[in-house]
Amino acid sequence: MTTITLNGQTHEVPEGMTVLEAARLARVEIPTLCHHEALGSYGACRVCVVEAEGPAQRRGLVASCTLPVSEGLVVLTDSPDVQRTRKVLFELLLGRSPDSESLRAMAKRYGVEFTRFGLGAQHDLCVRCGLCVRTCKEKIGAAAISFAGRGQGRNVTTEFGALSELCIGCGSCAAVCPTGMIRVEDGGGERAIVRQDLTIARFALLMCTSCCAPVITQKFMDQRLQALPEGQAEVLCLDCKRQRTAATAGSFPNIWS
Repeated sequence: MTTITLNGQTHEVPEGMTVLEAARLARVEIPTLCHHEALGSYGACRVCVVEAEGPAQRRGLVASCTLPVSEGLVVLTDSPDVQRTRKVLFELLLGRSPDSESLRAMAKRYGVEFTRFGLGAQHDLCVRCGLCVRTCKEKIGAAAISFAGRGQGRNVTTEFGALSELCIGCGSCAAVCPTGMIRVEDGGGERAIVRQDLTIARFALLMCTSCCAPVITQKFMDQRLQALPEGQAEVLCLDCKRQRTAATAGSFPNIWS
């Protein structure tokens, strides 16, 4: 275990943790946009900034999601310097994505309702956190989307801005997007993965064999079928799976009685 001081309170936390993880363990709130528990540290948005000092850490402002805990580390999550820096960061983000309701709500909790910086496109909700790109590559293994361009022109897109042949239509990119910029649109037996005015991919949907609700794309199912035993390729939505599980649960003997 490692002993750190967090906002004046001493805590013992497991070695290898980041300061962000230690703060959450201690129920200390630190805002994040680019962090997700399923992914590694990234440090892109910087709103998780804290003030830290220790034997191996020179006093200064650092991203808590990339700073590992160390013995004797002293961390302040809401010092005057942290507050000032975090407000500027939120102003910069709002200047880039002024119409993002989730971003505006988060910024308001930290005292930022207006921005002094030039506004970006009103319909641009993307804060360039990278969660969608990293999830697609690191967890799904598809790498259907990536960053392109630099500076103000940096954007999340597909190869050549065309329909992606690598996307499998799982919707994981939309699930991790903190602002709703990427969305899944199901309708008419089809699924479209859409980012702003760009359609990332479009697929035919397989329907639940029990209730006919849309469930999964044919491409995703084809990949799953390679790993499923023969005869176990029935397509069921979550509700029907739960009902099927509940109906069969009573057929098993009660080994606890």
